[in-house]
Amino acid sequence: METGLTVDDLSGFTGQLSTYYDDYVIEALEQGGDLFELATELATLPESGLALRLARRAVLAMAEALYEGQQYRSLRFSPFRTQTIGSYSYALAEQSVLAGVPTKIAWFDMAVRILGPAAVVSTSVHAFDRPGDEITIDEGRYLAGPADTEKHLYNRPYG
Repeated sequence: METGLTVDDLSGFTGQLSTYYDDYVIEALEQGGDLFELATELATLPESGLALRLARRAVLAMAEALYEGQQYRSLRFSPFRTQTIGSYSYALAEQSVLAGVPTKIAWFDMAVRILGPAAVVSTSVHAFDRPGDEITIDEGRYLAGPADTEKHLYNRPYG
């Protein structure tokens, strides 16, 4: 998506001087726009008002995360690296955007939720399929923690 956003726009959004950014920032802005388009299915930014401001902030927040994740990957948390929980491994943002799972980039996630397609109805991830790995509370399903799983296995050792 061509957003028309510039380094100066990103600088105003982040509070960093424009000179802080190197050449990769242009690519980060383009990728932010593309990820926004993929997540929302919008081919262009909204025309005006709150929707436009929200979309711009979403693209800028994603561009900032892409830029910082690239430049300081070993020093700072990046939502774009692979993370492993137990035996379950996933790439936080790359797969999250396409699956409709929140990326933990607040402006981006809010814009996708508000401006994105209504067809995205769930952000759940099924990580485990053993009995006791998920619990039901008030008709909602939740991933159980180790204590919950051990309790289930002790009370019902065969599933």
